[in-house]
Amino acid sequence: MKPHTYGILCGLSAFILWGILPLYWTQLADIPPLTITSHRVVWSVITLIFIQIVRGKLPALLEKITQPRILINAFLLGSLLMINWLIYIWAVNNGKVVSISLGYFILPLMYIVIGYFLLKEAMTRMQMIAVGLAAAGVLVQGISIGSLPWPALCVAGSFAIYGVTKKKTQADGFSILTIELGLIAPFALAYLYEQDKQQGNIWLDGSLQSIILIVLTGAATISPLLFFTAAAKRIPLNLLGMLQFVAPTGQFLLGLIYFGEVIKLTQLIAFSLIWIAIIIYSLSRTKNSSIT
Repeated sequence: MKPHTYGILCGLSAFILWGILPLYWTQLADIPPLTITSHRVVWSVITLIFIQIVRGKLPALLEKITQPRILINAFLLGSLLMINWLIYIWAVNNGKVVSISLGYFILPLMYIVIGYFLLKEAMTRMQMIAVGLAAAGVLVQGISIGSLPWPALCVAGSFAIYGVTKKKTQADGFSILTIELGLIAPFALAYLYEQDKQQGNIWLDGSLQSIILIVLTGAATISPLLFFTAAAKRIPLNLLGMLQFVAPTGQFLLGLIYFGEVIKLTQLIAFSLIWIAIIIYSLSRTKNSSIT
């Protein structure tokens, strides 16, 4: 199989998994969102360390944790990632899958805005139009629900800042991710310990099936990242950017069809504006890549 084809398959696998993961998190709906997120942090770290051992990268990981600058950046990024996961889990388990998909639709457009204001990156006319339409879509969505769609804006904003910061620090994948979550893990463990002492519901009903389901939150988190990393190494970023819309599309369809969420006319208008913005954004990327 050609590397390009393999990269496309890996990219599709990553985004399809991200698109259907709400099905997994709803199995844990009886656990408070912060407890699920804490489990996710702890078991992700264990999974990542296992991967690093298998890859023979543990010495390099240990070398990085001796550098104070990396530790400070990693702690801030890990905190941001945990906030993103917490809002996402809360939204999924409170019947807001469609709303949260909106956040991931506007994520690439938020990258443009942050890049323009913080990194002084140029913004093309087509991208300005796309951002304007996306903003209109968010405004219409806000009017529909009576307030701004803050879960969507928070997941998009937190992950956009996370991504931009990672780009500025030129972090190297799994080693840094292991450190990011590893620094947050003690706080997650402390919370789980206190939660277990006070309420005792951190393992659902305590059955073997429930424990396995919780332990696998690490694999559920890391698996799409493995596919995404493999794809990013083999296909152009503009193609990867196009593929990323598979995930929120899957979340949107799940919310609509599987979870039976009702979508209002104003929400449909909002999503239509977002999708038009995405098309314009994608065309702008294609045009720019063909020029360069």
